[in-house]
Amino acid sequence: MAKWTMEEVLRMALRLELQNYGEYRKGSQESEIPSMKAMFAFLAEEEKGHIQLIRDKMAEFKVKE
Repeated sequence: MAKWTMEEVLRMALRLELQNYGEYRKGSQESEIPSMKAMFAFLAEEEKGHIQLIRDKMAEFKVKE
């Protein structure tokens, strides 16, 4: 079983959330179907919240991006 440090986990989580945010935002901008556009916009906003939570934890544990 892999052993991860707090720093590794937080950085990986941030990287993945940023990637997801970018993909959802792109989907929202490119979709021509209103319901899909709305769904991707909603998901992008959810990711922004996750990104902030992770950045808050990084600050709490003094982990640099």
